Amino acid sequence: MPDDTPILALPLIMPSQAQKHVTHNEAVMLLDALVHLAVTSRTLGTPPASPAEADRYIVATGATGDWAGQVGRIALRQDGAWRFVIPNPGFRAWIVAENTAATWTGTAWVSQAEQALSVTQLGVSATPDATNRLAVSSPATLLSHAGAGHQVKVNKNAAADTASLLYQTGFSGRAEMGLAGSDDFTVKVSADGSAWFDAVVADRTSGRVRLPGGARLPNGTAAAPSIGFDASPTTGAYRAAADQIGLATAGVARVLLGTAACQIDLPLTGTAVVSSATDATAGRVLKVGAGWQQLDATLYRPGNILGTVSQTAGVPTGAVIQRGTGANGEFVRYADGTQICTHALAGSTTAAVTWTFPAAFIAVPSVTGTAQAVVLSCVMLDAVPTVTAATLSTRDKADARRADTMRLLAVGRWF
Repeated sequence: MPDDTPILALPLIMPSQAQKHVTHNEAVMLLDALVHLAVTSRTLGTPPASPAEADRYIVATGATGDWAGQVGRIALRQDGAWRFVIPNPGFRAWIVAENTAATWTGTAWVSQAEQALSVTQLGVSATPDATNRLAVSSPATLLSHAGAGHQVKVNKNAAADTASLLYQTGFSGRAEMGLAGSDDFTVKVSADGSAWFDAVVADRTSGRVRLPGGARLPNGTAAAPSIGFDASPTTGAYRAAADQIGLATAGVARVLLGTAACQIDLPLTGTAVVSSATDATAGRVLKVGAGWQQLDATLYRPGNILGTVSQTAGVPTGAVIQRGTGANGEFVRYADGTQICTHALAGSTTAAVTWTFPAAFIAVPSVTGTAQAVVLSCVMLDAVPTVTAATLSTRDKADARRADTMRLLAVGRWF
């Protein structure tokens, strides 16, 4: 028969044992120390200087003195000496200094705050269920940073699934934002929780935003016209109360102006076509005040500011700026007719050299240049320039030709 119990190592009374009360009292004292275990601290590695009878501690790492070699054990002050109890996995102790409970894992004492908490459902003043496994009933919910920023992450399994924030009234959906059935960011709304309308869709590949339901921007008064966006502008009742911008056909934006039947179709490329019931002539016209004014309906944007400039009867019809380069230099053309040509050309010691402009002018341009020389010299015109070329040379102060590089500039007009 063993002398101690197998779990708590309490001493057992043996048959025919003398002074049985000593063994019994020792077992009772151990139970008194371990049942409803509460220790003063678990952070001391050195015994306190003046311990009281029945004081209990959990010996910390780096133990010295009477506690040396007893890390993790329960130190019990009994009869003026220290007695040590080896904890079993699952022992729980209340740590008075920390106002928390800790559990012995077999290797360390760990509190609940120091380990991960995993539960299948959690309710805070609310009842969770199989779908809403976390339920919170509160005036507000705070998610704060831990020294820097903070992210709220909503993850889904596949593109066709949903990861979103749903806003409800009386537990009936009214607005939703997130990745609803695709990876495009969508904001949608509902009046009854059943029929839903996409309000904003942001394309995930380009960042472009669509307004599937349109948009209306009132000017603050019920009677005065406002500007709005509509899928198919018409001349009906809404048209009479507000101007509209919308899609007439695929790739064409349509603008309705005022209460009169005036309409502008704006294709994604090309020139706008404007028509009106007041002025039956289809063309680029716009009603401004009481009269009809000419409208340049070319829509300039980053995609067409740079390109080939052109004009018809002095009216620009192409891009705003055009750049070109070649063996004879570089040129820049502007929609207002200005043209600038530049070139670096080597001079000759025997004869003038000819610079053929990289782009022809409509009239003789102004041609200037500087000499890239180590002596005092200048660039001179040897003949009057033409609309396509100029003859030049580099000469020093003795009027001798030099072979230095000339930095040339020609400014004029291309129409």
